[in-house]
Amino acid sequence: MKRTTLFNLFILGFVLIFAATGCKKVPKGTTTIPGQHIGIIPGKPGGGIDEGGKAPGIDLANPEGTHNQPDRSNLEGRPQNREMFAADTVYFETDSATVKGSEKSKIEAVATGFKSQTAGDLLVEGHCDDRGTEGYNLSLGDRRANALREYLVNPGVSADKIHTVSFGEAQPAVTGTGDAVWAKNRRGVFIFVEPAK
Repeated sequence: MKRTTLFNLFILGFVLIFAATGCKKVPKGTTTIPGQHIGIIPGKPGGGIDEGGKAPGIDLANPEGTHNQPDRSNLEGRPQNREMFAADTVYFETDSATVKGSEKSKIEAVATGFKSQTAGDLLVEGHCDDRGTEGYNLSLGDRRANALREYLVNPGVSADKIHTVSFGEAQPAVTGTGDAVWAKNRRGVFIFVEPAK
């Protein structure tokens, strides 16, 4: 009887190992977090901006979002200047959406620079490192983008002109692993969206 039980356990273990190795890994794709309307095009080069200057990470078909977001449909097809505020990228601690004191001067510089523009909008992207689940990282990226939005509204930037989107871990600034790499990927990026022509 003991041999039969041992043999059955061996067969069960073999079947489980075979089944586990035979399963394909589910690819990371678009994940929608309840209450959020963001989209990701996995593997899209150029930080998610296509050749026409559009940000495909924004679901323009359903522009409503949380945090009293303005209508994002007016961003469609408008050129995006990623260089204007590139030096003001804000970096976050692990698992945090709290803006560090050392990063606040960057937000102030963005607020001053954006307010000096006579027209246009500001898109704030939230990004994460690749640790954590896809859903968690999308949520954390959203919280980071919205924390930066709040800091911009406080010094007088019009809330109607600031749009947020989370890309989670989908668009790393640098690839690889380790603390130095992860630190560069935990970020908030500011993009100036030029006025419609």
